[in-house]
Amino acid sequence: MPPRKKFQSRSVALAEQDRIAVAQLANELGKTQGEIARDAIRWYVENYKTTSESNREDNLVRAIYRVGEQIVNVILRSTDKICKLLLRCTIDSNITMMLFYRMLPEAEADQIMLKMRRMAVSRIARKIAVDDAYCAELIQNEINDIAVIDQLPKAS
Repeated sequence: MPPRKKFQSRSVALAEQDRIAVAQLANELGKTQGEIARDAIRWYVENYKTTSESNREDNLVRAIYRVGEQIVNVILRSTDKICKLLLRCTIDSNITMMLFYRMLPEAEADQIMLKMRRMAVSRIARKIAVDDAYCAELIQNEINDIAVIDQLPKAS
């Protein structure tokens, strides 16, 4: 019986630019093009699991990054809306305060305004927790509207 060959031939078609790249690399390393091809195939087979897992992780990272950008955009839009609302509220409350202040007797106006300010601060301090929950709900609703969940990769 004739001895079996250690190696079996495989043929791979390469684009012109890939063929040139393999030839240049072989020349630089002082190896044959066959050795370069064998080394490349061995490396790919040995590292297939690592590279395929890395690709999945890269896709997941990109998806998380896109979702993160969308969440940041939602927060920025919400912040812009809140700032505009705060400006309008400040202007309206100052108009109301000025009208009220001018109607007060001059001698007592400052004391009455100070007392009213203390009362207002106390009232707002009690409502902050409720308002924070409301703002959080508004932001969550906005986030849900962009359908973030649909963009996450499905579990394999």
